[in-house]
Amino acid sequence: MKDWWETLQSRERYMVLIATVLVSIAILYLAIWSPIASSRDIKQKRVEAKRETVTWMTQKKQEVEHLKRINPNMFNSASDSRSLLAIVDTGAKQMGIRPAITRIEPKGEDSVHIYVEDMAFDYLIVLLGELERRNNIEVADASFNRSDQIGKITGKVTLTR
Repeated sequence: MKDWWETLQSRERYMVLIATVLVSIAILYLAIWSPIASSRDIKQKRVEAKRETVTWMTQKKQEVEHLKRINPNMFNSASDSRSLLAIVDTGAKQMGIRPAITRIEPKGEDSVHIYVEDMAFDYLIVLLGELERRNNIEVADASFNRSDQIGKITGKVTLTR
């Protein structure tokens, strides 16, 4: 290698040195700097998305608290002798979210399937919480998908008493 270097003219040596420096810089950029910068950008976007989610959740929490203050007695007591379907239907109507429930199917005496479409997730959570608190009705299974509208979901909930 040394013999080859010595056979080069000074102008050629200068060009080889410059090419070596440029290739070294390119390798450092591509192998180290670019991946780090790309990773940083991705993480910054994730942080921003999580901040937006926290802001949205804070707003929805305030809406839920407001809804609870407006109508704290929207459900009957746990000693209600009505059918599970009737209790769920009445609770949804009292909250004003019955239109988002596309179907309520009885599944035996002590279980129902509720199908929702474009329902505000927060209102569904309030409904389910009140059903459990006041009527001892629990969620046995739930499956949700995001709706096209922010904060709304489509899915199915199975309730049991």
